[in-house]
Amino acid sequence: MNVIRSIRAFGEICREDASFRALGRPLGWSVLYHYQGRWYDRRGASMPVRNVVFSHGEHRVEFAMTDKYIGAFKGIFNDKEYDCASRFERAPRRILDLGGNIGFGSVFFSKIFPEAELAIVEPDHRNLPLLRKNLGLNGISATVIDGAIGSAAGTLTLRYGTNPTCSSLEGTGMHDLSNTVEVTVTTVREVMKQAGWDHIDLLKIDIEGAEEDLLANDNQWLAKVGAVIMEIHPNTTVERLNGHLAPFGFILTRFGGGREPVYFAKKQAR
Repeated sequence: MNVIRSIRAFGEICREDASFRALGRPLGWSVLYHYQGRWYDRRGASMPVRNVVFSHGEHRVEFAMTDKYIGAFKGIFNDKEYDCASRFERAPRRILDLGGNIGFGSVFFSKIFPEAELAIVEPDHRNLPLLRKNLGLNGISATVIDGAIGSAAGTLTLRYGTNPTCSSLEGTGMHDLSNTVEVTVTTVREVMKQAGWDHIDLLKIDIEGAEEDLLANDNQWLAKVGAVIMEIHPNTTVERLNGHLAPFGFILTRFGGGREPVYFAKKQAR
């Protein structure tokens, strides 16, 4: 049975390689990258950070990354789970990225909305140096905030493991992770103040199960948001989140056909 699973997994990795070739990588690159990561894992080591260059439409994008980030990359650049440009009559000029990780989402948005200002919130201390480096590699100026987002400012415990794309705040019930660190929590109002904004055209949320607290409590700032694109995690439902968003003119609907449950809502005229 393990042999059959391994063969199926290898076949899936090979099929995905075609999508990386469409992004300018050579034949077999993603297969080799995957198994290099496995090689390091089996030796209890981490793959060294290396810069990888991709083609994104007419653009060149570059990321300092390791194999641990390839799943997040695939969602954004292979599945195009944030490719929402067609939903706007006027391109967003202010984009807030909550859960910026190492910058995949922000770089993607900067290419489809090149005139937009960006603010990014990221709590995982392992990701922040790569986030700042990747913004620089892609010529992006952004307000980067070291900390988590929440409904109230303060300090909370962030749980994290070997995968740097799924750290989560204690209390969300997401992920059984053994390592912890205290992180500063800020609010959307404070981020807007720091960025000098009076509104947000596009709000992206991928905060590993903390989305309901953010949207349910002290949420009057939603009146200043034009559109939301977000990943919904298993500790809540789209119905519950729509209950918090509907009073502000938003109804989330499934967006795209990617592997992650991404939803989009644009404020309806009232």
